[in-house]
Amino acid sequence: MLRLPGDGQPDESQNAEVREDARLLTLVADGDQEALAALYRGRSCLLYSLLSRILGSEMEAQEIMQDTFLLIWRRAHEYDPRLSSPLVWMIMLARGRALDQLRARSRRNAGHAAYEQEVASLEVEASGARQVEQDELARACAGALHNLPEEQGRALQLAFFRGWTHEEIARAGGEPLGTIKARIRRGLLALRKVLKEYHA
Repeated sequence: MLRLPGDGQPDESQNAEVREDARLLTLVADGDQEALAALYRGRSCLLYSLLSRILGSEMEAQEIMQDTFLLIWRRAHEYDPRLSSPLVWMIMLARGRALDQLRARSRRNAGHAAYEQEVASLEVEASGARQVEQDELARACAGALHNLPEEQGRALQLAFFRGWTHEEIARAGGEPLGTIKARIRRGLLALRKVLKEYHA
């Protein structure tokens, strides 16, 4: 729990914590792994509690906490005591990573929803099919994705299964946005063709 002045803890004790955190950050900036371990021991519980509340997932909170301490290791040299206390700086790093995770989660959910809508638009009535037919359909879809040209398949998977936006895919590959959109469109048409042929 983050203690604030006036909550019963002497201010001098808080000041000592601030000085110790600042000392450790200075050592971390110089590449001292023991100092990073000391920061982890002292602050990981508080950061984990914060991340759990933001993310609502213990597994994600643990993952993002590890990412946060990696960021602390990489960016300790950027800490400026004139702008904030060491703990506030670390909390802001953790919060930023948590918000990134929430945005990524939202994109993934949107990607899955778009994929489901696209498949639904093909008017595939698989719900009444026998299990054998459903398995065959799943294999047909997987085969269609696998047989797409590599660039098309990669763009389609990034967009619909990993939740990347078209802009993110274009940036990652250093390619024009229109090219990425065209690849995804062609990939969906190929998948549509397979599904239609399966139910012809």
